Amino acid sequence: MVPTTLVGLVLFVALLTPGFAHSARRERSGPERQFSALRETVAMVVVSVVCDLLVLSLALVVWSAAPKRTIDLTALLTRPGDYAVRNHVALWIWGVGLVGAATLLAVLVAGPAFDRLRGRNEAPFLSAWGRLFTAHPDCRVHVGCHLSDGTYVAGWLLTYSRSAAEVADRELTISGPVQYRAAGQQEAVELPNVGALAVSARQLTLLQVSYVRVAQSSAQADVREVRTSVDDAAR
Repeated sequence: MVPTTLVGLVLFVALLTPGFAHSARRERSGPERQFSALRETVAMVVVSVVCDLLVLSLALVVWSAAPKRTIDLTALLTRPGDYAVRNHVALWIWGVGLVGAATLLAVLVAGPAFDRLRGRNEAPFLSAWGRLFTAHPDCRVHVGCHLSDGTYVAGWLLTYSRSAAEVADRELTISGPVQYRAAGQQEAVELPNVGALAVSARQLTLLQVSYVRVAQSSAQADVREVRTSVDDAAR
């Protein structure tokens, strides 16, 4: 049923906020998945209903235990209009708090920590592209990109497309120091004043990936080692 009043619309949006937050968190923490609109809608509604019911159940216990200091549940159910007018500020504060708590619960459930707790693995949803960059989560990723025009660029992986589909229309970004070798040249040089750049997968002919465990005591040594391997690869 579509809400026809302002209050109904506000309640509708508030009750579905946990599901929306859950979906947004999943998109940021895991690979992009292609689901039908029906499945995404049902998942958002189910997550919202479950989180709302859990938080509301806890609130009902608190209200029943301390009606004078929280919400008088008996008065709210028997005289909702009068009680809402006399206690509208308290009801508003509790309402916002409950929605916030339900949304926080949905976000926590969608996070990687909860996935590890229940043994869930994102690997089936990862593309070969994504597996390259997530094979060693405790390491920094250094990439060397050979492009179709003969150009070579290398640097630290900054971001990459999370699409699960193996398509050419995706990009990765690398951060400095950026090593660059023009087509026909033998040596790679560091590009001055370049903090990051984007590389289209459509232009890639070869992608080299290095996993570097950076410790505070050996960070500079690791960086020098990677730069040396970059120079060797560029040749």
